[in-house]
Amino acid sequence: MLVKSIMTADPITISPEASILEAEKMLSINKIGRLLVVENDKLIGMLTDGDIISEKNLEAPISDFMSDSLIVINENSTVQQAAKKLSDNHIGGLPVFSDNQQLVGIVTSEDIVYGYLRDEEEEMEMEKKTITPESSAIYLSMTRSRDYEEYWLKKIEGYGYRGAITQTGASAEKLPIKLRESTTVAAIARGVISENSREKMAVSNAVKDAYSQLDLINPGLGGGFKIAVVRGEGHISVAIFGKFGHALVDGPEQLTVGTSVI
Repeated sequence: MLVKSIMTADPITISPEASILEAEKMLSINKIGRLLVVENDKLIGMLTDGDIISEKNLEAPISDFMSDSLIVINENSTVQQAAKKLSDNHIGGLPVFSDNQQLVGIVTSEDIVYGYLRDEEEEMEMEKKTITPESSAIYLSMTRSRDYEEYWLKKIEGYGYRGAITQTGASAEKLPIKLRESTTVAAIARGVISENSREKMAVSNAVKDAYSQLDLINPGLGGGFKIAVVRGEGHISVAIFGKFGHALVDGPEQLTVGTSVI
């Protein structure tokens, strides 16, 4: 992220001959904390509200109070570089210049904080377009450690989804029932659904959808599986991940996904 993407362009400027009263009015009207002082189209100083807060003579020229030791930055510098300059010099704002040395803006510590927040929000929105309840359920079901499970459960919440995870294993005859029961219990326990028949039926239908795919791949086999259930807006997604097996051999890992309207 570059300075020019978060700076305030066309900054408000003031003449060095202007009075403190004029400066206070400009600061107040524009709801800002600093003014760039310009003379003959050249930046010669900066005045902050702190420079004049205790001055009683409101007719005094601001040239007596401004700082002329200016620290500036190029518009193509990174936000990290701007933040370091502000921190290292204990200041709150930097005049921004273009490559041809024209004053083009000002960047403040507040701009940097807002820029980072905006960048995170935009990144979250972009991620949310690709991380759906279905993909969230897949990622969650394929986790192989408790820490990673918790990581994905928190990440899912960050997208506005609700998720739960559980494990079960059973013989071929009992597997469909075990999958449905385990998933429903986990979904209720984690607040993914409430204990009403409509929402429990939605989970059951999603599990049935996923299990029917498993049964097509390896009919008549039981196994052990991890099940993730994620609730998005208006629907439930279930992912089942694990192995079919029997007394003689463990089968390959399988992954199926089922959905249901809720």
